[in-house]
Amino acid sequence: MAFLSRIQIYGALTSLLSEMDARYKKAKEGYEFDFETEISPFLNTNKELVYHIEEIETDGRFDPVTRQKVVEEFLELLMSCHAGRFSKKLYKEKFKFINMWIQHAYREGHIT
Repeated sequence: MAFLSRIQIYGALTSLLSEMDARYKKAKEGYEFDFETEISPFLNTNKELVYHIEEIETDGRFDPVTRQKVVEEFLELLMSCHAGRFSKKLYKEKFKFINMWIQHAYREGHIT
């Protein structure tokens, strides 16, 4: 992936969150995603974008450990958003956690 600014990363990540939410709703409604044609390409396309979170530095609250946790949670939801059986409560908690830090990184961050 080419060099992206913090604003471009933020836009791409918020779009990805919206796409994940749409996929999760579709899965909850009973749609079964095909791994080879729908899930695998989605994961391959978006993993690199999620790893850009590790390059965003803000104040001390968004330290390396927290950035790594956000990446881990994001990667988990990239896969879990395709499973209708994934707990809605857990999905929403993880989604809110990720979104909160993405918003923080947008407001306070810069790319290292």
